[in-house]
Amino acid sequence: MSCVDPSLISIIVCADTSYTSITSTSTAMEFGVTPESLLHCLVYVNKSYDMVTLHCALETTTKADDVMEKVSTFFQEEDLQWENVCGVCTDGAPAMLGSKSVFQSRVKKLAPQAKGIHCMIHRYALASKTLPASLQEVLESVIIIVNYIKTKALNTRLFKELCKDMHADHEVLLFYTAVRWLSKGNVINRVFEMKDEIKLFLETQERKDLVVHFEDEAWNKRVAYLADIFDQLNKLNLKLQGRETQVLPFQDSLRAFVSKLQNLRRKTNLGNIAMFEKLCGVMGESHIQLDQFLKDEITEHLQSLEKEVKCYFPELS
Repeated sequence: MSCVDPSLISIIVCADTSYTSITSTSTAMEFGVTPESLLHCLVYVNKSYDMVTLHCALETTTKADDVMEKVSTFFQEEDLQWENVCGVCTDGAPAMLGSKSVFQSRVKKLAPQAKGIHCMIHRYALASKTLPASLQEVLESVIIIVNYIKTKALNTRLFKELCKDMHADHEVLLFYTAVRWLSKGNVINRVFEMKDEIKLFLETQERKDLVVHFEDEAWNKRVAYLADIFDQLNKLNLKLQGRETQVLPFQDSLRAFVSKLQNLRRKTNLGNIAMFEKLCGVMGESHIQLDQFLKDEITEHLQSLEKEVKCYFPELS
């Protein structure tokens, strides 16, 4: 048993099957049952910031009772007292913050004075999910194209050889994984960068139903916009992570991002899209102007993002 000063205690808890860093966690708890989940529990003690860490597997389910059992056993082993807990931060999965099974409520029964908060990075990831229906359809079509190439080993090998022959910058596409917060942006950007190689490959496979997307100017413009905006979202996500980070710089970055969204929306309304590099490139190649329909979609999306960020971060107002 380790000897830890039983003074004020703060707890950070998450469950994770995909990542090893708590600052980049995309929890698998959102799917209810994860047989080989890894529970992370960081305990900060008093002003000296002594840290005790629990890393253990959740053998069966990842419900609040399972998590609470692990944490309670950990507290007993480390001789930590629940009445000294002043705060608990979780990543927002159903087992942690859900309406039916709440880990934080169980902690507060043992430590009524503890303040529960929702992980800032997870809140930002949730706020970033908003997409208008038309842009969501474009994203889904991109995922279908990627899955056609990536889910079959033969297609993957043939596509790789084609990329080598074309001296492409990349030889493989990236799978879209919903639980990985940066996945959406990375997938879209890779497809945009390899659009010529993908189109040629689909033509050789006689997949006219997929080739038609690349021949559609409206679809190409929307893919370019998504690549641009997701690139910005991913950059902020990464800025919120890392060692020795603090809440105040997080809030400054989020406030700056909200101001940036407002500025992007204002300029787009005026027909100025210079800040969207990839969309600008597509428009320049086709010698076309920004149509009103796309302008409305972009401004609607930017406004929705701003609204969602403010909703998940009311402290910014």
